[in-house]
Amino acid sequence: MKYLLVGLLILGLCLGAYSGIWKQGARKVVTQNIAQEESHDVYLEVIWDASGSMWGREYGVEKIILSKEVLKTLVEEVPASINMGLRIFGARRVGDINDSFLAVPITQNSRGKIQNFITNIKPLGKSPIGLSLKEAVADLEKYNGNKFILLVSDGIENGDIPPREIVDNIKEKGIVLHIIHIGELNNADLQKTLKDIAEMTGGKYFIYKENEEIIPTFKKSE
Repeated sequence: MKYLLVGLLILGLCLGAYSGIWKQGARKVVTQNIAQEESHDVYLEVIWDASGSMWGREYGVEKIILSKEVLKTLVEEVPASINMGLRIFGARRVGDINDSFLAVPITQNSRGKIQNFITNIKPLGKSPIGLSLKEAVADLEKYNGNKFILLVSDGIENGDIPPREIVDNIKEKGIVLHIIHIGELNNADLQKTLKDIAEMTGGKYFIYKENEEIIPTFKKSE
């Protein structure tokens, strides 16, 4: 009986130790799974061109109206699980090459605020595309997950920072740049420049008529 009791005591201690190890392992697996799930979060910052050149027309329609239609489609069709923010340039001050601001921070609950800006913004100033790309990279740096910048613009740049100078930084930060080109579709050189910039980051170039083709790109990243 004495040996039996000793044996049972030893068995109990072993089972207790195993249970502790198993729980630690289970916690580790759960923690790893959470980290993996978090890494699949998607963060999208839209950069919207509201500069004076957007008053120009493409086939009789003002480019700003075309861009608003593109943005409305994005807000309605990009999955709600995707964190979205909006940066605007050229909308506040005439002649200011630094006029770029984060209108709506990147969150899952940003759609209503973005819609409000889409409705009320009117083109006004300069086109600091390069600066806006640089600021968007800084906006996205703090997030972990799949990160995208979507530039909605006619591609006319008149700021101090050439967009090509920002491409390496975008790539280094693991961010993909897509571009939806609004107007200026007869400018082959401009089209090529924008396409090259997007592709250098692993992104794609679209004209405004193809705007809905970009939605699956974000859905695949969820």
